[in-house]
Amino acid sequence: MATTARIPALGRSGRPRDHVAGSSLRTSGIEELKSALRRSALLIVGVVLLGIVGYDVMRLAAGPEYLARARVVLSNSDLSSTVLGITPQYVDPSRQDQAEQNLVDSPDLYAYAAAKAKGRVGTGPELQSAVVAAASNNVINFSAKTSDPDRSMLLVSAVASAYPSWRASVTGHAIDAAIAQVRNQIARFGKTPQLQSRLQQLQLFKNLTAGDTLFVENATSATKTAPKPLTDSIVGAAIGLVIALLIVGGRELFDTTVRSESDVEDALDAPVLASIESLPRRLRDSVLDSRGGRFNDEYELLAAKVAQIFDGHQGVVQLAVTSAVPGEGKTTTAANLAAALARRDANVLLADFDIRRPAVSQFMGIPRSAAGVNELLSNSIDVRSLLWRISPNGEEPTTGQNGGSSAAEPVPRRRKVAVGTEGSLVVLPGGRAQRSAAAQPFVKLPSLLERLPAEVDYVVIDTPPALLVSGMAELAQSVDAVIVVVRHGMVHRRRLRALGRQARSWRARLIGAVLNDSPADDGYLNYYGRE
Repeated sequence: MATTARIPALGRSGRPRDHVAGSSLRTSGIEELKSALRRSALLIVGVVLLGIVGYDVMRLAAGPEYLARARVVLSNSDLSSTVLGITPQYVDPSRQDQAEQNLVDSPDLYAYAAAKAKGRVGTGPELQSAVVAAASNNVINFSAKTSDPDRSMLLVSAVASAYPSWRASVTGHAIDAAIAQVRNQIARFGKTPQLQSRLQQLQLFKNLTAGDTLFVENATSATKTAPKPLTDSIVGAAIGLVIALLIVGGRELFDTTVRSESDVEDALDAPVLASIESLPRRLRDSVLDSRGGRFNDEYELLAAKVAQIFDGHQGVVQLAVTSAVPGEGKTTTAANLAAALARRDANVLLADFDIRRPAVSQFMGIPRSAAGVNELLSNSIDVRSLLWRISPNGEEPTTGQNGGSSAAEPVPRRRKVAVGTEGSLVVLPGGRAQRSAAAQPFVKLPSLLERLPAEVDYVVIDTPPALLVSGMAELAQSVDAVIVVVRHGMVHRRRLRALGRQARSWRARLIGAVLNDSPADDGYLNYYGRE
C-alpha cells in the first residue's frame, strides 16, 4: 500500500485549526425557531383545530345567552345648593364614582328591588348574582346575562327602576327623621307658623335629593351573546395556539436529539461537510441519477469538499463512513459519495465492511447472494473476483459474464473487473450477513484493506455503527479519515458526544459530518425553483 500523507487537523470551518480564530454557528436563533415551528407544524395545526372544536362544543353545551342592558343617568349638579343659593362644595369625580359604585353594590338595593318586583325576579341575593352594575361619570349601567331574553330584560329593568327611589331613601334618611320629629311637635303643639315652615323646607330638601336622578332607561331588548360560531372559533383557535406553543416549547426544552449543524459540530468538534435534505421515496433505494435534481448537487458538494481536503494526498485515500447508531443513513451517504467522486473522474471502490448487516448490495442492485467481505474473511479468494462495476450515474448494472454489455440482464454477473479507468465505480459487497456469536470478528477487518486494489483513488468504506460494535474502532487505526453521518432528529446529543470522545482516540482523522434529513434550505429552493 502506498504511503499516505498526514491529513491536517481540521476545525469546524473545514480549514486547518491553525488558521481558525474561532468557531461560528451557521444557524441563528431565529432559524432554529423557524425549524422548530416547521417540525411541529402538524402538532400546532392539530391542537388549534382541537381548541376550536372543543371551545365551540363547550359553548353549545352551555346553551344560549342573552345580554340585556339598562341605565340610570344622574344629575351632575347639586339642586339643593342651587335652590338655596349655596356654592356647591368641590367633589373629586373619581371619589364620587366610587361612592356611587358602593351604593349599587349594596345588597340592600337588590333586596329592595326584589321586594318591589313582588317575587318576579327571585330573592335579593339571586338578583344581585345575576345583575352587574358599574358606575362611571354619573351614569349607572346595569346588565344581566341569562338563557332567556325576556328574563334578562326583566332583571335589569327591575334594578334600574328601583334604584332612584332606593337611592333617595338612603340619602334622605336623615331628612325623614327630621320630618318625623317636626310632625310630632305639630301633633303636640299644633300647627304654628314656625313648625309649618320648617316642615315645608324639610319636604323640599327631600324632593331635591330624589331629583338627582334625571331619567331611567329600562331594557327594551336583549342581544344574543352566545354561542357565536365565528367569535367562539377565534377564541378557541387562540386558546389552542397558546397550548400548542407551550407544548412545542416544552418539547424543544427537553428534546436532546440533534437537530442542527451547530449541535453536530458542538458534539463532534468537527465541521458539517454537507446537509442532505430528506430524499423522496423514489430516490431512497439507489444511487442518485439524473432525476436527483438538487439532491445530486448536495452530494456533489460533499464530494467536492472531500476532494479538496485530500488535494495533494499521495496514494489511495481510505475513507470510512460511520454513524453512532443504525438508521442514520450511512449506507446511502457512502454510496452516493462514492458515485459523486466517480463522476469527478476519480476511480472509486465502495466496500461494505458492515459484516453483520450488509446493505450496499441491495442498494446497488447486486444480488444478496453475491459473495463479498464475509467470504474474504474466511477464505483465500481473489478480491478482484468479487468486485462489481456500477454506473456512477445511477443506472442499473448491465455487465455480462464475459465483460460485454447486455441490456437484457437486470443485474451483472460476477466477474473480474479492471479498475484504473477514469471515472469508475466498483463495489465490494458485504456478502452473506453473519449475526451469530460465531460470526467473523471485526478485528480481521483492517487486514482486508491491504488486499484491496491499489490503483483506485478512493476507497469508501461503509462501516458498522461506531457505538454498537468494535468494527469502526478497529478500522480507525488503519484508514486515513472518517465521516460521521447524523440523521436530523434521531440521535441524542449524549450519544453523539460519546462518539466524539471515541473519535479522539482514533488514528484516523474525523474530517467532518453529514447531516441527513435536514430541513429544506429556502435559499436553494429560491435559486433552483421548488420541485
